[in-house]
Amino acid sequence: MTWSLNEIETLSRKAARGAGLSWGLAEEAGKATRWLAAAGLPGPQVLADLLTRNDGRDYETLCPHEEHEGTWIARGGTLCPLISGAALSDHAGRLAQGDALTLGRTASPMLLLPYLDAAAQLSGRDITVSWDGVTVACGPAMRPDPGAGAALGVAIVDSVTIKSTPSSGNATPRPAQGRADIAPETAARLDAFARRTYAPETPESRLSGAGAGLTDND
Repeated sequence: MTWSLNEIETLSRKAARGAGLSWGLAEEAGKATRWLAAAGLPGPQVLADLLTRNDGRDYETLCPHEEHEGTWIARGGTLCPLISGAALSDHAGRLAQGDALTLGRTASPMLLLPYLDAAAQLSGRDITVSWDGVTVACGPAMRPDPGAGAALGVAIVDSVTIKSTPSSGNATPRPAQGRADIAPETAARLDAFARRTYAPETPESRLSGAGAGLTDND
């Protein structure tokens, strides 16, 4: 089924919130998933896989901790790219200065790309991210190659290397897609997480809502 980018962002944001992320992180997750979909990458599927994998895990086990200078790890063993991505955005200035960062074991590294693209645009430098033989340059005029989707969509990698270089300034942006397909199974999984944000229905809420509620007006 084909979805608009607005629909993808909204569903992804609600799903991330339903999975336990704060509203701020969930909002960024929605934007990140939209960015990937616009780039022709399977953002919704990768997000659904990640939320399923992390379901029930505490934030403190997923967030990055600087083990030593320039190396981030998760206390629970595997970094969440949504949480790490938000942290990387906060370190755009650090990357702009030429510092390199290494992330330890990381789930769904594709989800890092939108955050690094934003950091690159803020810093005015190209940011290169690499894992398992895959290298993507993020910058003001760059987008990942949709043909590398299988390699980009790996579930877990042992490490991710991030570094910045002066912007080349001569790349041609790829046109962004206005809509994207989501498999019914993926949409159902995201919707199941999103439904957790809905307040349970009560007799009082039915009475205060639209329509007759428990009263027959006919």
